[in-house]
Amino acid sequence: MSTVSAKSRLLAFLQKTTGYNTLSVVQARRRFGIQNVSAAVNSLRNEGYSIYTNKLTRASGRKGFEYRLGRPSRSFIAKCEMNGVIAKGPVTY
Repeated sequence: MSTVSAKSRLLAFLQKTTGYNTLSVVQARRRFGIQNVSAAVNSLRNEGYSIYTNKLTRASGRKGFEYRLGRPSRSFIAKCEMNGVIAKGPVTY
């Protein structure tokens, strides 16, 4: 599986318009075969997608992260404009 197709499938999952779709690191690895999830998310952020990171604490005490696509903040929009990229968020607000 190529990284580009896995990254585009990750983005498609986060863009689903039914509420906030979150995806944990473990889920992204299993579902899309992405080994370095933070690098894939960072790449999408560099393309202008406003992806937020939430810290998780599981009942077992293990910590992790989950990602969601959200409305771009003013600072994120400004950063994108400085880099010549259009900020992108969810289809509906």
